[in-house]
Amino acid sequence: MKLLENKRTQLLTALDKIKTSFWFIPSLLVISALVAATLFICIDRFSGLNQIDAMHQIYQIRPEAARALLTTIASSMMTVVSIAFSITIVALTLASSQFGPRLIRNFMNDNGTQVVLGLFIANFVYCLVIVRAIDAFSDAHYVPGLSIAWCLFITLISVFVLIYFIHHVANAIQADNVIDDVYQELQQSVASLFPDHHSSSELHNTAIDEAHGISHFAHHISACSEQSGYLQAINFKQLIKLMTEHDGLVQINIKAGDFVVTNMPIITLYSHQTVTPDLIDQIQSCLTFGSKRSPIQDPEFAIHQLVEIALRALSPGINDPYSALTCVDKLTAILCLLTAKTFPQGGYLDRQGTLRLQYKSVTFSGIGNAAFDQIRQYSQTCLAISIRQLESLNKIARQAVNSEHKEFVSNQATMIEQGLEQQQMTDADRQDYRQRLNDINNSLQN
Repeated sequence: MKLLENKRTQLLTALDKIKTSFWFIPSLLVISALVAATLFICIDRFSGLNQIDAMHQIYQIRPEAARALLTTIASSMMTVVSIAFSITIVALTLASSQFGPRLIRNFMNDNGTQVVLGLFIANFVYCLVIVRAIDAFSDAHYVPGLSIAWCLFITLISVFVLIYFIHHVANAIQADNVIDDVYQELQQSVASLFPDHHSSSELHNTAIDEAHGISHFAHHISACSEQSGYLQAINFKQLIKLMTEHDGLVQINIKAGDFVVTNMPIITLYSHQTVTPDLIDQIQSCLTFGSKRSPIQDPEFAIHQLVEIALRALSPGINDPYSALTCVDKLTAILCLLTAKTFPQGGYLDRQGTLRLQYKSVTFSGIGNAAFDQIRQYSQTCLAISIRQLESLNKIARQAVNSEHKEFVSNQATMIEQGLEQQQMTDADRQDYRQRLNDINNSLQN
């Protein structure tokens, strides 16, 4: 059971990698094609369907004609596969240059593209198997008619699938659709990481040091990272179980999305007994590292994707301020949503109410700064973006429910104002952004 718990976060990471691969779904469809071919051949061989008058027509084709038909379909499928892969590579290249290389993950995560490629390859494999099986029916003086009929049906479906694929790719590379896809992923991440109802076992950061001090522990030790990479996920459940069994407390000094280097202190373990190397290894196995960031427990992952799209849209090479405005709107919608969420407070208790885990948690200000800072810095010469950010801050201020939200809005508005005061502009433009600042101040005071 412990082994399964230790591998849980690794499995989540592996599943995320599988979802963003071009081999998993096509491989499943190829295997399905092999199974279907075997099944239809057995039906043709042993069911006696060729003796039924209603099925007589599909078994009248000559073996030579059947081979020629299946060979033609197989060749056509390989041609279509080449076209589909070429279209996919072009789309990935365009996405990488216009939206950023990290957005390739979203395109590879598209199930529609994976199913289309898998269907074409599976049809090709199915044709090869049936062509080979025709020789096995030579002594029976008929061909596997049902198998060939199914191949024709799948080929007809493939024609419509190709049309869908071209339409799908044309939609997928549109800027508005790309931004909305990232926004939808960000919404799902927020819903999973910030549920509406939280367990009462979480502690507030302000109460941890006061009510649950660490001075009563006799032993403590710091453990360093054995590798460099990004922290992708933490198995909180298993960590709490380990600390309960050993009557200890573990502090995790990093959060999901942070980059660590080898020999960097990442955890501190407190215990009443001497800490063994085996326990340190078990704790470190609850932390999953990788060469890139993952959205499993990192709410800022999709935030940075939207920010990257906005920054590239503002670059002189692309010069697409409307896409940047759309990114600001989507980021604003997420931040307004987060004002109603309860953030993790950095501590977990066991069932007896004893603190077992302290961790570095995300904050509203941290996510908000990640969403606003770089766009604000890169858009100081684009008044339209600055004004849109001020309007966004006003929307957040109207939904602010605590001092952290209001302080974030006030700080960002001040920094935007300082940047705009240094710019040369007409009196009308200056009055325009100052009116937005007055709206923000009024919203903060209400």
